[in-house]
Amino acid sequence: MNNFHFSKIIAGVWPTLAKETVLSKVTNFVDIFRISLSWWFDDNNKKYIDTLMKLDNSKTVMLETKWTDIRVKNVLDISVRKGSTISMDYSEYAQENDKRIFIDYPGIKNLPTWTKIYFQQSDILIKVKSTKEEFVMCEVLQWWKVLQYDRVDFWSYEVDVPFFTEKDKKDILRWLEYGVHLISPSNIKTKDDVIQIKDFLATQNAEKMKIISKIENAQALNHIDQIADISDWIILVYDKISSFMTKKKISLESLIKRIRATWRPVIINFIDNFWTNKYPLTDEAYIKKLCYRWIDWFMLDIMIKEDDPLNIITEMSDLLDKYELRLQPRELERFDENEESMVRDYIIFNACRVVQEVDVRAIVCFTENWYTSSRLASLNPTVPVITFTKSDETYRYLNILRWSRWYKISQSFNYENLKRIWKEMIRIIFKWNISLDDKILIVQANEFQKDAKSDMINWVELYKFKNI
Repeated sequence: MNNFHFSKIIAGVWPTLAKETVLSKVTNFVDIFRISLSWWFDDNNKKYIDTLMKLDNSKTVMLETKWTDIRVKNVLDISVRKGSTISMDYSEYAQENDKRIFIDYPGIKNLPTWTKIYFQQSDILIKVKSTKEEFVMCEVLQWWKVLQYDRVDFWSYEVDVPFFTEKDKKDILRWLEYGVHLISPSNIKTKDDVIQIKDFLATQNAEKMKIISKIENAQALNHIDQIADISDWIILVYDKISSFMTKKKISLESLIKRIRATWRPVIINFIDNFWTNKYPLTDEAYIKKLCYRWIDWFMLDIMIKEDDPLNIITEMSDLLDKYELRLQPRELERFDENEESMVRDYIIFNACRVVQEVDVRAIVCFTENWYTSSRLASLNPTVPVITFTKSDETYRYLNILRWSRWYKISQSFNYENLKRIWKEMIRIIFKWNISLDDKILIVQANEFQKDAKSDMINWVELYKFKNI
């Protein structure tokens, strides 16, 4: 099995996956570990960050903030049947009623007909049929029990609640202290929401923290270009926005293209598929379809089957090996002109053109701020981009880039030192399956003729592996 993938794998921390015996087996296949505060399992996540860092401190941990925190106020579970009708009402306080669902959203009677309401821990979906003066009548689409104090999510309706609360700020501060590396805020609607978080992080000396914005409502979809421009990465929660995309006649492919025009990586999260008995990311036809869409990340939800997270991750790893190696080069599109990065962009574009015209096995580059690697990845070069950096922050964020494999080098390394380790690293990545005559492209893209920090000049060089 090859553990190098063009796209990256995100796995949610969950009790079975978080066990040290399981973590030790999956760390080679998972690039990013996701901690979601939207679920009910978060008390021990600090322990799992410590365990993960002990096993492999090169891994990246992503914190996903809470969704809109609207709760069931019933203190008793309520049994419901698919196709049945149940009433809902607003209550600020706990209720002992087991015949009607109470939630703490005062605008419940303003919900439009056919609004879908999802109970997260219960895994139950209902939709509004009618609104009466006293309560709201809903049809049950998925049966089981509505659990007490469960969190409520509105799938086709935007609730009017504050985006960034004092509770959110306290959560972020706590997890910054625990050592997370990325923040993915839920329920973003406009670029101003992203700015709020960035401004707050700046006050905490964490302005370099990367923001991954989740697009999961109509308003965010309407402002996707502005949100992508100010964010570092984008998650498309497809099942929540697909109906809005259909209404606006926006295809998934065109939306991905718009985001990638800003050279931001794109993550696709398909929620509905987790209701099926077969896990979608181990379905071969499903993986093939997503690979041919050139998806940057695959997000394994924290609701991975209780007994087999290792099997799911390794199965998916094998399928990625099979289909990503069949991807055909795409037509190169030039970057938008920008005087500040014109030199670098020219070098990077021509490096990818060489890859398409010559049989190259890998690209090797050095970066201080991950610009070179991210630009290379945005052009889909179809060969691994092997990146070296001296920066701790850059090293962590290179986990995220499609096509990229990264290595941290000491501050004392210069170009002559670096050449001595390239060959060994390439052998390791290809598991020694590389010949002496295979071609390796070396790229260095600075804005200056010579970078005083790295002692490197701008160039694109093509070597046979034996001559590096």
